Amino acid sequence: MKIAYDKKVDSLNLTLKTGKVARTLEIAPEIFLDVDKKGDPLYLEIVGVSEKIGKGNFSKINIGGKSFPVSSLA
Repeated sequence: MKIAYDKKVDSLNLTLKTGKVARTLEIAPEIFLDVDKKGDPLYLEIVGVSEKIGKGNFSKINIGGKSFPVSSLA
Protein backbone atom coordinates (compact mmCIF):
# COMPACT_ATOMS: atom_id res chain seq x y z
CA MET A 1 0.00 0.00 0.00
CA LYS A 2 1.22 3.47 -0.86
CA ILE A 3 -0.15 6.57 0.84
CA ALA A 4 0.38 10.15 -0.31
CA TYR A 5 -0.89 13.52 0.89
CA ASP A 6 -1.51 16.34 -1.60
CA LYS A 7 -1.27 19.61 0.33
CA LYS A 8 -2.60 21.74 -2.57
CA VAL A 9 -6.02 20.06 -2.53
CA ASP A 10 -5.82 18.61 1.00
CA SER A 11 -6.35 15.05 -0.19
CA LEU A 12 -5.10 11.73 1.10
CA ASN A 13 -4.48 9.21 -1.68
CA LEU A 14 -4.15 5.49 -0.98
CA THR A 15 -2.92 3.06 -3.60
CA LEU A 16 -4.36 -0.28 -2.60
CA LYS A 17 -3.37 -2.12 -5.77
CA THR A 18 -2.14 -0.80 -9.11
CA GLY A 19 -4.21 -1.47 -12.19
CA LYS A 20 -6.40 0.01 -14.88
CA VAL A 21 -9.31 2.03 -13.50
CA ALA A 22 -12.66 1.00 -14.99
CA ARG A 23 -14.78 3.40 -12.95
CA THR A 24 -14.72 5.76 -9.99
CA LEU A 25 -17.31 5.49 -7.23
CA GLU A 26 -18.12 8.29 -4.80
CA ILE A 27 -18.64 6.17 -1.69
CA ALA A 28 -19.27 9.19 0.56
CA PRO A 29 -19.11 12.94 -0.02
CA GLU A 30 -15.59 13.73 -1.29
CA ILE A 31 -14.41 10.12 -0.85
CA PHE A 32 -13.69 8.36 -4.14
CA LEU A 33 -12.84 4.73 -4.84
CA ASP A 34 -11.37 3.65 -8.18
CA VAL A 35 -12.11 0.05 -9.15
CA ASP A 36 -10.99 -2.21 -11.98
CA LYS A 37 -13.31 -4.07 -14.37
CA LYS A 38 -13.80 -6.87 -11.82
CA GLY A 39 -14.85 -4.33 -9.20
CA ASP A 40 -11.69 -4.78 -7.13
CA PRO A 41 -10.57 -1.60 -5.32
CA LEU A 42 -7.43 0.07 -6.65
CA TYR A 43 -7.18 3.63 -5.34
CA LEU A 44 -8.93 5.63 -2.60
CA GLU A 45 -8.93 9.43 -2.45
CA ILE A 46 -10.22 11.50 0.46
CA VAL A 47 -10.61 15.16 -0.51
CA GLY A 48 -10.64 17.70 2.33
CA VAL A 49 -9.03 15.17 4.63
CA SER A 50 -8.08 17.76 7.29
CA GLU A 51 -11.76 18.54 7.86
CA LYS A 52 -12.64 14.84 8.11
CA ILE A 53 -9.92 13.46 10.36
CA GLY A 54 -8.32 16.58 11.79
CA LYS A 55 -5.32 18.64 10.92
CA GLY A 56 -1.99 16.91 11.12
CA ASN A 57 1.35 16.69 9.44
CA PHE A 58 0.41 13.41 7.73
CA SER A 59 3.94 12.02 7.92
CA LYS A 60 2.53 8.62 8.86
CA ILE A 61 -0.88 7.04 9.28
CA ASN A 62 -2.03 4.03 11.29
CA ILE A 63 -4.32 1.52 9.61
CA GLY A 64 -5.28 -1.77 11.20
CA GLY A 65 -2.58 -1.51 13.84
CA LYS A 66 0.16 -0.91 11.26
CA SER A 67 1.97 2.36 10.67
CA PHE A 68 2.50 3.53 7.08
CA PRO A 69 4.68 6.42 5.90
CA VAL A 70 2.93 9.13 3.91
CA SER A 71 4.70 10.79 1.01
CA SER A 72 3.99 14.38 0.09
CA LEU A 73 2.69 15.31 -3.36
CA ALA A 74 2.93 19.07 -2.85
